[in-house]
Amino acid sequence: MSNAQARAQAVIDDLTERGIERGLQVAAYLNGELVVDAWSGLADAETGRMVNGDTLFVTFSCTKGITATVVHLLAERGTLDYDLPIAHYWPEFASGPAAAVKATITVRQALCHTAGLPHLPPGITRDGLLDTDRMRVWLEQAEPLWAPGALSGYHAVTFGNIIGEIIRRVDGRTVGRIVAEEIARPLGVSDSLFIGARRDVFRRVARHE
Repeated sequence: MSNAQARAQAVIDDLTERGIERGLQVAAYLNGELVVDAWSGLADAETGRMVNGDTLFVTFSCTKGITATVVHLLAERGTLDYDLPIAHYWPEFASGPAAAVKATITVRQALCHTAGLPHLPPGITRDGLLDTDRMRVWLEQAEPLWAPGALSGYHAVTFGNIIGEIIRRVDGRTVGRIVAEEIARPLGVSDSLFIGARRDVFRRVARHE
């Protein structure tokens, strides 16, 4: 075991033993070589399943970078233009009371969190957030909180809905399918990188309480 591997393992074992972390993985590369590959703790407190090298973790906003990469792939191919309005690809986006304003919101502004649509429908539930059709219809009617491009505000949840729908309109495939076919497969990580995990890998997912 290398010194880096041993030191990393000792640190994360200490974190899980003291209850600071319940379960985690750590990987580090140096000059393209994997030099640390460590894990520790519980993946599922209910069943006692431990974290191992095959455990899958939900990465939350890390997927924004992957989703943006799909946009960049489409832009590189000339099928998408950052500076065209979203409504050019998704006409219904420019609907509702603020239709004229929303008709000016560009793909670039959505990518840069300046579109003015960081908020969520009042009273939205977890199931509602997972209902992409409901979120799409709400975004089509929603009014921006500021003039597009004037301010920056983290579009924590709506980013995926906005960018994902643009991608679907342009390419015809979902973000998850493009990531699987054009990013995960070529990189050899089809068993560990998902936007929308396959049902057959659910048993490997760490549970978040």
